[in-house]
Amino acid sequence: MKSPFKYGMVVTGHSFINRTEEIERIQQNISAGIHTIIISPKRWGKSSLLKQVALTNRDKGVKFAFIDFFNIRTGEDFLEKYSAGILRSGISKSENFSWKEVQKKKGEIINLPERIARRKGIKMVVCIDEFQSISRLKDHLALEQELRSNWQNQESTCYCLNGSRKHEMMEIFNAEPGAFYRFGDIILLEKIPEQHWVKHIKKSFKDSGKNIRKELIKRMIQITNNHPDYIQQLCHNVWNATESESTPRIIDEAMDLVVRSNALHYNNICDSLSNTQLNLVYAILAGESQLTAAQTMQKYKLGTPHNVSKNKKTLEEKDIVEIHGDSIGFNDPVFEHWLRTR
Repeated sequence: MKSPFKYGMVVTGHSFINRTEEIERIQQNISAGIHTIIISPKRWGKSSLLKQVALTNRDKGVKFAFIDFFNIRTGEDFLEKYSAGILRSGISKSENFSWKEVQKKKGEIINLPERIARRKGIKMVVCIDEFQSISRLKDHLALEQELRSNWQNQESTCYCLNGSRKHEMMEIFNAEPGAFYRFGDIILLEKIPEQHWVKHIKKSFKDSGKNIRKELIKRMIQITNNHPDYIQQLCHNVWNATESESTPRIIDEAMDLVVRSNALHYNNICDSLSNTQLNLVYAILAGESQLTAAQTMQKYKLGTPHNVSKNKKTLEEKDIVEIHGDSIGFNDPVFEHWLRTR
């Protein structure tokens, strides 16, 4: 029997959990012609959410194009991925541009989805993942201004712009007088409430002839800190190891498998950090709140207050931690678990 739990991929239908409020909010934005900005850490389900929205609009004359801006390095990369994503959606097979034409007709490429939507009499939704990558391009301010000036005049096209680096996304969309200031509705994606996970996991086990107690489900949610992708991975491992009834021992062994399957990635993260950056990670792990206090800097060999400030920013930029005022937490709960137990 095939496992009912999926991870590391975009999911819809039965594997998609809740998000009814977010779906309704995005749907209302699309209907009203309002652009949507979605911000959350990686693997929290932004792409799955938009795929589910697309699924609900399948018979409503609304067409979706999905584009990933991960690893774009130049303006040419941007235009190439943008145009290819629009055309790859299958909305208009007759539209085709050679790369030479893309270079010559930048404004025409930017307005490509609107032109297609108007000609076909449809509503177009362009979903761009890792949109914050645009801020790292040379002359990105001019490009952002050109995009805004074109996109804001499009009447048949809506944009859903997603990002996993919160500080970069907020600089683009919430900083005045940036080109994208007040461009659309900003959604800070929250974790899926525990009760929805409990219901889904319990039912998935039961439907496949297996049983798991509610307290064990809550334990899995707790040790993964309600991280959607890790919950699915842990549930998959537990389901595979369960013949009829799950046990605490099965969960411990399944969690160990989750940690070991990600250990190489975590080692690479640590290898990419300097000594003072890694020391700062351990200080945060230990719950130190006064990171620039002389005693803390001496104990963990953090260097100077300037080093601490610079390294905090580096850890945030690498998506290792998220900073809320004086509060600092790890973005990846299994990475945190690995650091504590390795």
